[in-house]
Amino acid sequence: MAEREHVIDSKIIYKGPIFSIETQSVNLYNGHQAKRDIVRHVPAIAILAFIDADHMILEKQYRASIGDFILEIPAGKLDERDFDQPEHAVERELNEELRMTAGVIKRVVGFFETVGFSDAYMHVYTAQDLQLVSEKEQLPRDLGESLDLVTVSFNDMQVLFETGKLTDQKTILAFLYWSYLRG
Repeated sequence: MAEREHVIDSKIIYKGPIFSIETQSVNLYNGHQAKRDIVRHVPAIAILAFIDADHMILEKQYRASIGDFILEIPAGKLDERDFDQPEHAVERELNEELRMTAGVIKRVVGFFETVGFSDAYMHVYTAQDLQLVSEKEQLPRDLGESLDLVTVSFNDMQVLFETGKLTDQKTILAFLYWSYLRG
């Protein structure tokens, strides 16, 4: 039977704007002690931005963590305004990144991204009935945010998936959910 660990000591060893790192000492079920390093991450949202039933918007952007460009669905972190209503972050990210609003926003699923070392949690939404926002209504993008918007058809996405060119987990989930929707 799976047993719970018991934290006997905990200390934040790094605190940044998006995540912190906590080190813990824990008692194991068998009486031994172990160390745990945990990344405490701000919750996030991701969006399947549908132009229509057969087209979705992806972003191509450089990610320093992998030292390369990646195709991914729009996403962003929650801030203190959003914790009770992640839909606010969806609306903000649609504006900041796509320069659009959505007539329909629907929650699909939520998941822990990397439970082996982090509590990072992502809420996934669909956005439909997209409309461009006027230039005066556009929110500023995050500092240094540079991206290209790419419209892909379902068939394009399927080819990207089958050839291993979708390597971002939330975007793989988006494709699988899109496949599910198409029956």
